Amino acid sequence: MNKPPRVIYKGKPKKNSWCRWSVFRVKRRNNSVNLRFTGGTGEGKSWSALSFCEICARMLGKKFGEKNIYFSIKNVIDDVAENEPPPGTIFFIDEQQVEASSKNHQSKRAEAYSIFFSTVRSNRYIIVTTLPFSDMELKRLRRFYHVEIECHGANLNTNTVRSTPRFVEYSRTKKDKEYRKRLIITFKDEDTGITKSRKLSYWDIPRPSQDIIDIFERLKAEFKRKLYKRISKELSKEDGEDEEPQVKVEQAVVDTLSDYQKAIYELMSKGIKKTKDLDRELKAMNFYSDYGKVSRNKKSMRKKGVIFI
Repeated sequence: MNKPPRVIYKGKPKKNSWCRWSVFRVKRRNNSVNLRFTGGTGEGKSWSALSFCEICARMLGKKFGEKNIYFSIKNVIDDVAENEPPPGTIFFIDEQQVEASSKNHQSKRAEAYSIFFSTVRSNRYIIVTTLPFSDMELKRLRRFYHVEIECHGANLNTNTVRSTPRFVEYSRTKKDKEYRKRLIITFKDEDTGITKSRKLSYWDIPRPSQDIIDIFERLKAEFKRKLYKRISKELSKEDGEDEEPQVKVEQAVVDTLSDYQKAIYELMSKGIKKTKDLDRELKAMNFYSDYGKVSRNKKSMRKKGVIFI
């Protein structure tokens, strides 16, 4: 079991110690930092993550901007593979759970995260993600995170978000045994000169800059539009709306159909599938029609040899 994380100050403790620990791990320990912000809707996890990234970037002498914000692990992997970003690069992946549209996809995504996290350690990146609840992620992936920061809502008077950061470690011998450790701050008391230590239970994370908020909100809006279109398309497929119905029938069978049934055959061949839509179109063609009549005639057509696929 490793020792709890620690930040040592020569004098008075400074703000944002978790950022200092992360930067030290990247610069001096030649290691990466995989960090996750959790919290319910409106608890401030995305803004807190943006602020964390901005502060770390300043400490590293870098600029955190649009190119550092992602909404898909695939785009991160593509960027690393094609451009080989330098050590200290910060990746922010917001709302990672929305990528998963099925259990099979979630498993593939988790595998991509796992492979990526396990192979980029020497690249010395800071990878920040957000997720409403940590148990939404598969267990094998949760083990790759070093830090989890749970957000508890914003204080509008101080423009900060109250959070509880914890270093997360898993037992190698006890299955699913998890240890959560607070950051230890060591400093020298200015009055007595005595070295003291205390544990950091809470962190009031400052509001990110307005520039990065504007960039993030714009990218988030674009992402949500694409997401909603994808979800709508998937739901349409489940409802059969996107499926082009195929009607297979021999000419000899067509000759046995009534005029009403031939009209149904022609409409379905054009892609009109739902009974209510067929009923509407048949009425527009001056047929006497109702919902039950369409259903009965489709059943009759099947008996005559019409195959609906």
